[in-house]
Amino acid sequence: MKDDSSSVLIGFDGSPEAEAAIRAAGALLAPRRAVVAHVSDGIAALVSHREALTGAARELEGEEAREAARIADRGAGLAERAGLRAQPVVARGKKAWPKLLELADEHEAEAVVVGSRGVGRVESALLGSVSAGLLGHSHLPVLIVPPLPDERATGPVVIGYDGSDHADAAIEAAIRLLAVREAIVQTVWVSFRAVAAAGVAGAPAEVVAKGAEEIDLGLRSESERTAEKGARLAVDGGLEARGEAVEAQGNVWRTLLASAESGRAAAVVVGSHGRSAFGATLAGSVSRALVHYAPVPVMVVRPPRARHS
Repeated sequence: MKDDSSSVLIGFDGSPEAEAAIRAAGALLAPRRAVVAHVSDGIAALVSHREALTGAARELEGEEAREAARIADRGAGLAERAGLRAQPVVARGKKAWPKLLELADEHEAEAVVVGSRGVGRVESALLGSVSAGLLGHSHLPVLIVPPLPDERATGPVVIGYDGSDHADAAIEAAIRLLAVREAIVQTVWVSFRAVAAAGVAGAPAEVVAKGAEEIDLGLRSESERTAEKGARLAVDGGLEARGEAVEAQGNVWRTLLASAESGRAAAVVVGSHGRSAFGATLAGSVSRALVHYAPVPVMVVRPPRARHS
């Protein structure tokens, strides 16, 4: 069951993307405590602690500190209106994501939430620098909210499940953190027919096709058992869950995304690593592609381990 006394840390830079992240956190994670953190890279972060600031620089630093506090307070107000018990926090750092992880440890947060364009609104071919840093280094669940989330998407969460420890951790995080209690536990399997269609050297086409069909029957059956296993884990934890085995249409992340879009899913949850027995990988590239393309929030989860230090 979700622990209402636990906390999450929300990175907030005052941008529309950060505001969307707070609204999504309220819809998906409330009621619970939220630490709304603004990381400032002002003048004090740019000089050595041994160097003395000039009077003008100190005045500029003071104004930057006041502005940072105003941003954090505004974020906390948005979080309160979203149903969270909010605490504003301001921190200094040249890079936001290490400071956010440090704050998450300090406040014993259970998850970190950011928009997909982070502090400074840095654009890249794949992700904002803050969300990319968190995905690469956080050992807490990270909820990434797209710039323009479909706030009408209020269906079940879609949990990508391949039977690995990382996938188990994704289900456990959904049980522990999410306010949405309905889930589709989806196992995506990759058909062998595509390989057979290209032909196997020295083998008659009809023999290859028959072999591919038999392999696919086995893959489908095994994926159905895996999906049911994941669904049982979710139900045992208090979710209203059903398992689905789905043949990949193109690749794994596109298949999960299509399911989320057709079901108007409130969010997608995946483990950050873990290779399925069906030739499909719910790993780095899948979670990152989902974060980049999904119109709904994506929660990426690693198995529990020692907190970041």
